[in-house]
Amino acid sequence: MKKIFLSLMAVLIALPAFASVVSLEGRSVIIKGDAEQTKQKAIEATLQKAVEVFVTDKVTKPTADANYAKLQPALYAGYKKFVTKYEVVSEREDAGFHYVKARIEIDDAKVNGQLAALGIQAGVGGKPSVAVFASEQNVDGAWAQSFYGSIYGGSGDVAMSEANFNICEGAVMNAITGAGFNVIDMTLDPTEVKAAYKYKPIFDRYDQNFFNIPNDSAAKLAKVIDNNVELVVTCTALAKNQGKRSAYMNSILANVSCKVVNVKNNTRVANATATSAVPHVDAITGGNMAMENACKDVGNKLVTTLADKYR
Repeated sequence: MKKIFLSLMAVLIALPAFASVVSLEGRSVIIKGDAEQTKQKAIEATLQKAVEVFVTDKVTKPTADANYAKLQPALYAGYKKFVTKYEVVSEREDAGFHYVKARIEIDDAKVNGQLAALGIQAGVGGKPSVAVFASEQNVDGAWAQSFYGSIYGGSGDVAMSEANFNICEGAVMNAITGAGFNVIDMTLDPTEVKAAYKYKPIFDRYDQNFFNIPNDSAAKLAKVIDNNVELVVTCTALAKNQGKRSAYMNSILANVSCKVVNVKNNTRVANATATSAVPHVDAITGGNMAMENACKDVGNKLVTTLADKYR
């Protein structure tokens, strides 16, 4: 089987009426004694690459790479139905290859429709799906609940307390959603929680703390897999009462740390920290306000990095 090689240089030109033009040069191996077939193979390779370049530009390269198994049969192999017309600009031969430079017009509407059918929406929807997990402890909590489950004290195995209002998770999710990323709703129904039991033995193999993983956390990890999530955001947030500023006013300080991991290739994509101080007569309310401020800040910092990587 002869391999087709293509140049990486391509220029996208926007056209009216839902069409775009990709200009690039492709090449194929010269078939001895068959100039016509050689040219045809080079043209076909160039057209296919044009569709691939166009789709990659639409959904970002990381997303295109992660979804190659879907895109290859639906768009790349079936490139002909997305090309409305093309014009060969020039041809040349060099070192056993026949080169074709062409201007290829691609049907935007058809590509967008196929992407939508695959669950990869152009533009906003083409960015990777995101899941957000946050462990937070407001003031007066004795210990933050870890992702693995409740932490137990040494005296009588009494579960330590915490005050968790999901403030941080909501603030970070809003920031990422506002930047156009598809954030998966991790809300669980009873069926999903019950189904999580089967995942526990898997977690046990990796960390002794996993034996105590709550059913809802196990089910959420299962949803990450089921929804083909690419980016997982984990945050730890702590709000602490620094003491009285006056007879009635408390000084509350919140600290937040988040990281983003690409679970498809096991790489850390981004991380950020933030702090916020809020005075309030009620410690819990002040803690919520300080945590929300800090988590909004850290969410915006993460979005700045993610938007740069996933345009």
